[in-house]
Amino acid sequence: MRLILLAGLAVLSTGCSWILGDNQALSYLDVQESAETQVPEGITLNTYDRFPVPEVEGDTGPGEEFITPVPERLTVAREESEPTSLSDFKRTLNPRFVRDGAGTLTLQVDARFALAWSRVADALASTDIRLTDLNRSIGTYFLELPNPEAEADDRSWWGRLWGDRIEPVLGYQLKMIEAGEGVYLTLQQDAETLAEEALTRSVLDQVKQQLEQ
Repeated sequence: MRLILLAGLAVLSTGCSWILGDNQALSYLDVQESAETQVPEGITLNTYDRFPVPEVEGDTGPGEEFITPVPERLTVAREESEPTSLSDFKRTLNPRFVRDGAGTLTLQVDARFALAWSRVADALASTDIRLTDLNRSIGTYFLELPNPEAEADDRSWWGRLWGDRIEPVLGYQLKMIEAGEGVYLTLQQDAETLAEEALTRSVLDQVKQQLEQ
């Protein structure tokens, strides 16, 4: 308890001296430079400069011109293999018909999914194929194509009136799947049914022609 009281008094006394102006921490601001020490004649003091300032040789100015440093251009090996023109770029897509392991007719494009998706979208927009919707997350373009049965319908007026309605257009799905170094496109009636090969070839050929232009 005695130690606690002594410590409190010490703090209090220190605080009071600061409040009353007896603050030695700032006293250096009022110190005057002392005159050189005078020694009797014949006596030499052995003194030295504890903090000497080194001499600077040469011009210490900023110079006539300041050049902002710029990092060197970063190159990668891939730049040498990238196409240098639009025609070279189109050739790198190399769209071509191939068959998958099940014998299904597909259109192969030598590109990563993101690039192929964009290029196929542009290709479809340049054809007469009607694009109704698309879903990039599942790699699907939703199309509407003429119904071959409606075009070949030769029923009479009464037959058409009393018979089943044949839709003039049908919905299809153009699927894009990435595998290996490219993507593969195929045409389906729905998620489980492939379109007829003749129709698949017709649609994929239109896309192929646009990719080659």
